[in-house]
Amino acid sequence: MKSLTTLEQVHEQIASHRLQLLMLKTHHCSVCESVQPQAARLLEDYPQIAGAYVYMEDAPELASEHLIFTSPVLILFYEGKEVYRAARFIRFTELEQQLQRYASLLEEE
Repeated sequence: MKSLTTLEQVHEQIASHRLQLLMLKTHHCSVCESVQPQAARLLEDYPQIAGAYVYMEDAPELASEHLIFTSPVLILFYEGKEVYRAARFIRFTELEQQLQRYASLLEEE
């Protein structure tokens, strides 16, 4: 997963990839530190999905722009629009189903 540090980088990343999984996390968050490697491993099976993470302390305006009230938050964007969100307790089975669903849309085109 690519590390981003500014709101502009996040916007550019979302705009430049049809499918983007964005992880918003905070420093000193043990849940965030355990979720990130699991999400990264999951993305290895979906090369058509870009992955990135950003610390909310680095880009605090992300919290208000995306209505983030906890961490970690995983947001899947399809063509720039949010299509799936998981927060705090991530259900990886559900996340993988969503990744599979949207990845298959790209394959059909």
